[in-house]
Amino acid sequence: MLKSKLNNSMSIINTFKLYILKIFDLKEEELNKTLLLQLNIFIIITTLLIIKPTVNSLFLSELTSNALPLGYVLTALLAIIGYHFYDKALERYPLNIIIDRTIIGSVISLILFAIAFNFNLANGILMYIPYIWVAIFGLLTASQFWILANLVYNVREAKRVFGFIGAGAIAGGIFGGYLTSLLTNFLETEDLLFVAAILLLGCIPITRYIWKHEVIKLNPYQVSLRTNPKGESPIKLIKQSKLLSLIALVIGISVLIAKLVDYQYSDYASKLISDQDELTSFFGFWFSTLSVISLLIQLFLTKRIVGTFGVGKSLLWLPSGILVGSVLLLIIPQLWVVVFIKIVDGSLKQSVNKAATELLSIPIPIEIKKKTKTFTDVVIDSIATGLAGFILIFFINGLNISSTYISLIIIALISIWLYFIYHLRLEYITAFKSLLDEKSQTKKEKSIKEDIKVTSIVDTVKRVLNTGTASQIIHMLQKTLEVKDERFFSTFKKLLSHNSPKVKVLAIENLYFLRTENLCDIIGLMVKEENQEVTTSAFRYLLKHNKKNTVELFNHYLESDDKTIKNAALIGLSQELRNNIVLQNKFSLEQHVEAALIEFNKLIDENEKKHCMQAILEAIGHARLERYYNVIKVELNSKNPEILRTAINSASKTLDRQFITPIVSYLSTKETRKQAIEALYFFGEPIIDTLYELIKNDKIDQEDAQLALTVIEKFASQKAVSRLIKLTENTEHLIKIEAIECLKRLKWKHPNLIIKDRLIVDKILDECHLYQNTLSVIHTQIVIQYKKNSQNLQAEENQARIALINLLEQRLDRQLQRMFKFLGIKYPPQDVDPIFNTILNGKEEQRLHAIEFLDNILDKQLKKELIPVAESILYETNTEEKIKKLNVKILSEIECYNELLNRKDSKLKLAVIYLIEQSKNPEFNSLLDKITQNELDKNEKN
Repeated sequence: MLKSKLNNSMSIINTFKLYILKIFDLKEEELNKTLLLQLNIFIIITTLLIIKPTVNSLFLSELTSNALPLGYVLTALLAIIGYHFYDKALERYPLNIIIDRTIIGSVISLILFAIAFNFNLANGILMYIPYIWVAIFGLLTASQFWILANLVYNVREAKRVFGFIGAGAIAGGIFGGYLTSLLTNFLETEDLLFVAAILLLGCIPITRYIWKHEVIKLNPYQVSLRTNPKGESPIKLIKQSKLLSLIALVIGISVLIAKLVDYQYSDYASKLISDQDELTSFFGFWFSTLSVISLLIQLFLTKRIVGTFGVGKSLLWLPSGILVGSVLLLIIPQLWVVVFIKIVDGSLKQSVNKAATELLSIPIPIEIKKKTKTFTDVVIDSIATGLAGFILIFFINGLNISSTYISLIIIALISIWLYFIYHLRLEYITAFKSLLDEKSQTKKEKSIKEDIKVTSIVDTVKRVLNTGTASQIIHMLQKTLEVKDERFFSTFKKLLSHNSPKVKVLAIENLYFLRTENLCDIIGLMVKEENQEVTTSAFRYLLKHNKKNTVELFNHYLESDDKTIKNAALIGLSQELRNNIVLQNKFSLEQHVEAALIEFNKLIDENEKKHCMQAILEAIGHARLERYYNVIKVELNSKNPEILRTAINSASKTLDRQFITPIVSYLSTKETRKQAIEALYFFGEPIIDTLYELIKNDKIDQEDAQLALTVIEKFASQKAVSRLIKLTENTEHLIKIEAIECLKRLKWKHPNLIIKDRLIVDKILDECHLYQNTLSVIHTQIVIQYKKNSQNLQAEENQARIALINLLEQRLDRQLQRMFKFLGIKYPPQDVDPIFNTILNGKEEQRLHAIEFLDNILDKQLKKELIPVAESILYETNTEEKIKKLNVKILSEIECYNELLNRKDSKLKLAVIYLIEQSKNPEFNSLLDKITQNELDKNEKN
């Protein structure tokens, strides 16, 4: 009997489990970590919804609503300052340590606050501390949670599971407020903070478990791919994009109005509800009710509203609702009217308004969106909060007007809000058209583009997908991947029959995330297409959406006689099972790779062998099968260029550090250069430091090192700028020149990147001093040569000295070149480059004019050092007059050699060593001993 009950219970649990997996689009092996993360965010938001109404009620009971404006200002200031220091802490400490300390610190703070409230220690202005703390706690813990969640899942997984995890936050928002309202019947308001502290403790074991089992195994390159890039001057990025600027303004105004509404809500509630416990219960109840209403609107109305009215008009719902409520409050100043305004603001902001804003950002590149998101969420929100505080201080505290009349300010701000919404929609249209312009390659395409009118956003996207050129459709499909909107389903479905394989691939990629209809029957037929990218994408779709036994289905395809299908099935399977050991074992992926390797050795046809090996390499790279990394290593020496390129690509997909140097070695080969650059770039921003160390320590060939700099440049980040600047110091000339060229391109292509003028000026001055120093060495060597020639000493020494002088004269040209290259970072290259060429190669009059032009554009300090150097070029030989004009210091022979041996110039060092050997002067032995010791130390370090 007991056994039967247990079996029934297990059957019910398994049925429920399968239902959850199906409804929420989860995989069985990821259910455990997903539920844990959902529980984590549930606890965080529940805790917040206990703390917030509790602290708000205590704050209002103690200081009244008059203290709220200053609270807003202080919260804004401390949030911005805290954001800066928190950002620095993330760079210095591991995320798990920061999360651990944040939670433990929060628990201790809650206990201390509870004790302080119980013993009446938190009075007067001290109440600002918990009030501000609550605001920062909510921001900080939620931010940390989503950073952690992004580390646990790759991009594709995140798109599937984040909706389910986010449901935990919604549930916490509903549960926390109602729990607070209920607990006030049994507990004092102050004691609710003890409950919150106990609840929050539950996050510690969950976070530690997730970190230990899911995150710690990731290498820096995987972490980079799963986290948002560092925000490089987000203010400049926003200023450069009119669309982003308008979005930021609209968000800022909405937050400003929300804070004014919040003030009215708190003021009315605190004046009408004098009992502290009742006030806490009121706040808790309505916080949860707002979450419920927001959820219902999101589930049942958002798509209908945005679909019916279009994105532009959907943005009007929130301001219109607040406008109606504000006008009504002026006529009927009652609490229920304020609650109505609060419901409109709290519910529409997170549903209709949020969905519309996300669609408006389609034309903005995803990298820029990522770099500006945190700034928009934290800094703009804080600035708007602070501004609301100042407005309230002036009108409420300064002019002593009733909070009811804040509605007049809100109405005025709404008119500004509506104005910016109108311009935001117009700018969206402009941005959308320019987006299509970028992808128009031919006149024919441009004529089609002009026929595509931008009306409603959804309709425009559909129109582009239905009537645009192949390049426009491809670009739009890449953009819609970021949106994941079911309204585009039927349009994507039609594109499955498009002529372009790339369009088909992206259509399947988009459909992969949509659930309107299961298309396995249609997409299942596409596994027989000739294009392997199409078949691979089709297999990935089948693996996710197929309702039958997926293992059996894939075994059938993997054993197919059609080698194209077999190869595509292997690649598709490996892509979908990346980093998932459980599923790899379930589908016997390693055994299939092993079988493919055995088959490869049996194949005779070279074309079949090539395709088979490419599929094997892709499978190993995508699935990160360490057991077979030797196959990649072997094929990185393949004579077949196509296999070699696939091997390079697969090596990068492993994100394994051991493949970086082998990939770098293919940068200097023209046939593999593009593939190698893309492969290295795939490793993400951490590779900047790896390449920097390889170049700095001469671990790679100079030609490869020069091209590795272009990989660093490709990231176009502040970190890239920093490393490139360092590579202009104590490196070989060719490395310096390429680093300067990279910096020059970054400066003028990406104005948001900071390259300080002072730094560039110092670099130019250093090169001027080096130029003068080289002239001094040349002068000394000529004098020594003249003296020794008169003594008829050995011919070998004379030849060695002549060779050194010739080499030094070449170095003068290099130093001059570097001066003008650096100058091209400070001043527009189109002005500087022609000057340099004219000074070197122009006629005498042209050269004089060029120097005169240079004299007019340079600042005082550069003019003083650079003009004499430029004028010295006009002299045909290194005369005494030239030395005197530049005020060059005369060096002794041993000072010359010491100076040259300390330079980062291997050829120059060899020339000096050879000359010292030929001179047979024991006075210079100490220099040779020094350089030998330096080489030994360097070898030991390496």
